[in-house]
Amino acid sequence: MSAAQIAPRRSRGLFSTIAAFLPHPTRWRHVVGYMVAVYRREWVGSVFSGFVEPLVVLAGLGIGLGVLVGDRAAEITGGVSYVAYIAPALMASQAMQFGAGEAAWPILGRIMWVRIYHAMVATPLKPTDIIVGAIAFIGGKVAFAATFFAGVLLATGIATSPLGALTMIGVSTLTGLAFAAPITAFSVTQKTDQGFAFIFRLIITPLTFFSGTYFPIENLPEWAQFISWCTPLAHGVALSRGLALGVEHAFPAKLFDPHLDLGGRHAELFVIVKLVFNTLAFEPREGFFHGASVADAVDRNHAVFRKVLRQ
Repeated sequence: MSAAQIAPRRSRGLFSTIAAFLPHPTRWRHVVGYMVAVYRREWVGSVFSGFVEPLVVLAGLGIGLGVLVGDRAAEITGGVSYVAYIAPALMASQAMQFGAGEAAWPILGRIMWVRIYHAMVATPLKPTDIIVGAIAFIGGKVAFAATFFAGVLLATGIATSPLGALTMIGVSTLTGLAFAAPITAFSVTQKTDQGFAFIFRLIITPLTFFSGTYFPIENLPEWAQFISWCTPLAHGVALSRGLALGVEHAFPAKLFDPHLDLGGRHAELFVIVKLVFNTLAFEPREGFFHGASVADAVDRNHAVFRKVLRQ
């Protein structure tokens, strides 16, 4: 074949390049369907962490610690009981921990240990389809756990209205996704789970204590208040508490500062950054699969897929 017969290679335009990074409009739903089918057989293992543990923490800290605080609780909470003060905040905090946990070890396991994602990238699914499906599944689990928590708050009278409790579910879901998205981006780059210890010990756990969950952020130094308001959890806590107890009562003035109001638009930003990052990390280039070809991964996981489909 002569050089004249070889068609010139066309460079991608800007929109074609962007489209290559975007997920398919519907294919990601197959990933969600697979994960739901698996979760239907594994849901018992998440009952304690998703449903029982938040109630235990609420009873231990809200009721037990509230008794020790006694009459001074009104000085901290602005007139409401201590359990009513921390219950909406625990709902947002639990969503953060639940979303972060689902985006850490499960994502790494499906890449490095179970290698389900290796088989998926051998299908017409793009890496972004897989990641969007994974994030959507995490959001669904966070919303399901938040629904249970909101129902408890509504039944006990802590949430003052059904509409407020319903809106709190959306706030908690966005809070969980705001942490799940970047942690997912981190998880796909890891070969072991050693990096998760740094995230949970030095970021996730301290945020629970310094984002207004157990005491007002205004009690912190100015520099610490600034850092707190730059995190999605502080905004999720303030929004949940405001919806449960009343906006005028719970919202601090700094929440509406345009320079600090980072909570309302960050879940979308984190998702976009995550998609680009994960697409680059999930490129099926030599070395990514650490010695295992896509065909080998498909052979290893074919029995798993057939078992799930039969059930």
